[in-house]
Amino acid sequence: MAINQSQDGKQDHAHDFRYYACVNLWDNGETTGVIDVWRCSVCHAKGIELRAQGLNNLATETGFPVLDGPDSNWVVFVCTAQEQVRYEVLRVHIGDVIEHQCVEKSSPIMVGKGYKIADEKDRYHKVESIEGYLNENLDLALVK
Repeated sequence: MAINQSQDGKQDHAHDFRYYACVNLWDNGETTGVIDVWRCSVCHAKGIELRAQGLNNLATETGFPVLDGPDSNWVVFVCTAQEQVRYEVLRVHIGDVIEHQCVEKSSPIMVGKGYKIADEKDRYHKVESIEGYLNENLDLALVK
């Protein structure tokens, strides 16, 4: 358990994380990864762990160093500009710009309302909040 510090440095509470849900990540009918979502039973802040084939993400620290909050959300950022779909799980705020390098990036990739990609004309990228996919499958395809 980690101690949550408020702005003035006082201890708010000790997080009590419980397993909350998972999100299965699908590409061409196959599971490519799973996002495990853990939630504090006191403040409901969420921490995540991504399990994906070929990804060695054993953390050196205990607990969840990055949590969502009332003005942020966990999203899956997907890039299909290359033959193999690439994705990552990010904690973002509306208005954040996602730093990304690919052959098709023509403008900044900004997170818009509803934690979606702001540029609706972008054919190679998408942003999806995990909230609508808890205990469900999220298809990495770019069908909008």
